[in-house]
Amino acid sequence: MNFTLTGRHIEITPYLKSHVAEKVKKLDRYHEHIIEAEIVMSKDSINDVAEGKIHLGHTVLTAKGLGNDMYVAVNDLVDKLLAQLQRHEGKLRGRKRQPPAAGE
Repeated sequence: MNFTLTGRHIEITPYLKSHVAEKVKKLDRYHEHIIEAEIVMSKDSINDVAEGKIHLGHTVLTAKGLGNDMYVAVNDLVDKLLAQLQRHEGKLRGRKRQPPAAGE
């Protein structure tokens, strides 16, 4: 999985980068077909903002995490992306092919 971390008007410290990488690696455990993850961090007038995209082939999942600290915003973002991944997996499992009806 490719991982891109970008900061808009904010300095990304090595500890913050390792924290984000650890959290994104957690998503890889739930879905093995993640091609690329893009995280953009910025500072709003009130909150710290972490926006993320996950590319799953033809599907792109996006989410936005807010918090009073950048670590809280990243945790919120990962929780939202994890919920979307689980919902996507449920949809894929629900579309399994049904056996043909008897007598046809």
